[in-house]
Amino acid sequence: MIVPFIFIQLGIFNYYWPKLSEVAWEIHIHYWVVTFWLLLVIIQPYLVVNGRMPQHRTLGIFGFMLAGAFIFTGISLLDIPLKILAQNTDRIGPPPAFFYGTIVIEFILALVFAYAIIKSILHRKNLKEHSWWLICSVFYMMMPAVGRGLIVFWRSVLPPEKFNPMIVFVSAEIIYIILFSLFVSKFGKWRHQATIIGFVLIVIRFLRIPLGNLESVQELIHNLIKW
Repeated sequence: MIVPFIFIQLGIFNYYWPKLSEVAWEIHIHYWVVTFWLLLVIIQPYLVVNGRMPQHRTLGIFGFMLAGAFIFTGISLLDIPLKILAQNTDRIGPPPAFFYGTIVIEFILALVFAYAIIKSILHRKNLKEHSWWLICSVFYMMMPAVGRGLIVFWRSVLPPEKFNPMIVFVSAEIIYIILFSLFVSKFGKWRHQATIIGFVLIVIRFLRIPLGNLESVQELIHNLIKW
């Protein structure tokens, strides 16, 4: 799980560390909750392999608490795309549908992540099931960070007039598909429910703009999210 961890940290780097003194406290909490949770997911298999099950179970309880905090803080930050849209009065950059669609997609990812965590708890006595749901949960939640990192990357290499959000979507999904497929192949989990969900999310993410274009979705978001 070190490789997904690196991609997530690289993706969010320019949105966090250069602005460390400027970002809101909610973002600080979210960043460190996610980071510590990912580190636990990396450490836990080594405890199991080395027969340190009591420590594994103790850290597991803490890890599930962190996962809950991750879901809560992630949902609490869903107003950020609306704030960015409100500040972008010149309408430079992605269309408004992108921001509304981002809220929908990231809410869905939070729900799917929560589902994976619950399944991992229910299967905690079955090591293979337990671990695969946790592995997939990392992939479910990695794309917002990877996508933000690729926005920075493509804006740095392309002139403004040639930048297109679709370039970010496609390149991010290529990275996701390659990494996820490698893990699925390694563990032989092609027909597993968690795997199917992971691939279905690709299709859902490509519906970002169509979903964001729906007036009913925009109205619902404005009714639910206030700042």
